[in-house]
Amino acid sequence: MGGEARGGVNHFQRYRTRLWGEYHHNDDFMVRARLTNEFRTYVQPNNNVYNSLDEVVIDNLFFDWKWKDLTLRVGRQDLIYGTGKLILDGTPKDGSRTIYFDAVKLTYSGIPDTDVDFLLMYTQAKDPMVIHSEERDIVGFAGGDDYDGFEAGGGVYIKNKSLKKLPFEAYYLVKTHEQDVAFLNNNDRHTIGLRLMPKFSALFDGNLEAAYQLGNDISAFMIDAKANMNIPGLAERKGRLGVGWYYLSGDDPDSKKDEGWNPLWARWPQYSELYVYAYDTDGAGRWSNINMPYVDFSIAPMKKLQTDLLLGYMWAPEDSGAGGGHDRGWLFTFKNTFTLKENLFTQKDRLGGHLLLELMEPGAYYTKDQRGHTASFLRAELNYSF
Repeated sequence: MGGEARGGVNHFQRYRTRLWGEYHHNDDFMVRARLTNEFRTYVQPNNNVYNSLDEVVIDNLFFDWKWKDLTLRVGRQDLIYGTGKLILDGTPKDGSRTIYFDAVKLTYSGIPDTDVDFLLMYTQAKDPMVIHSEERDIVGFAGGDDYDGFEAGGGVYIKNKSLKKLPFEAYYLVKTHEQDVAFLNNNDRHTIGLRLMPKFSALFDGNLEAAYQLGNDISAFMIDAKANMNIPGLAERKGRLGVGWYYLSGDDPDSKKDEGWNPLWARWPQYSELYVYAYDTDGAGRWSNINMPYVDFSIAPMKKLQTDLLLGYMWAPEDSGAGGGHDRGWLFTFKNTFTLKENLFTQKDRLGGHLLLELMEPGAYYTKDQRGHTASFLRAELNYSF
């Protein structure tokens, strides 16, 4: 992995191993556990962060209990909702080593074609369960000292498929007690939203999500819209063209309110690794103050190979960057996802990976030094699962 970062150029290899297992007592009760270890070897800069005897993390440890129309899940678990714009990564500062939440999820499925999830999340910045601890902050973000507190919240998330042509999701979320930094209002932040997933025909579908955040002197919003077309002449190759628009409000420094969108538990590289780690000036993964129209294209040029392309231009609704302008710049991403071999040693193993290239041409939102060159990010990943 190599590319630009806030501190200069990073070039390193990362090695992650996972070991997991499940125990099913019966159809109504199960337990799952997973251990994760990741270490790195750095070419640039020369340091021993994440050394070979690094932490062993209890990445998942939860139980499921089913009773009639209710399913209760308690413990350390992964939570992903929608397109990941609000809930996906509970440990954003460890660089995708883990994404877990310490949480309670109660799902009610007694309404036809509907699931209602009740959520409670509480994740400590310094993991008390880690083995061979390095005392890392796993929930904080760049811009200050390591955080030693927690992130907490919860809410209700509804998923409905009663209309086959228009499935939808609706939610209410609240998040509290984040790291105390100058640009963030630390009062409880309430988020209400709706996501529509229209299926117009076999060729056309879409996604439209809108959300509003409120609280004490808080008023922010998000719009995530996309239309997709399955290209008829490329049906066998799964050719797909998309046009999208992603808007996150920015904080107006001249007002008394906090209008900046807060991504809650979505501080992950939603559209770009390069942007998140080098040009997201509010802190790693702090998606806010963005107006980005884009086009993307995906195709499977051959069996077991998929190519994804994205081209977008990013503006900042508020010109609060060091450069004084609104233009964040052009973003281009190219990703090849491949499977090299299946059933290599066992009947269910797989050897695969991906190659990711990103380029960004920074605009006037950034300093002259930042926009004086084209920034790049390259990652090659190989994984074996069995």
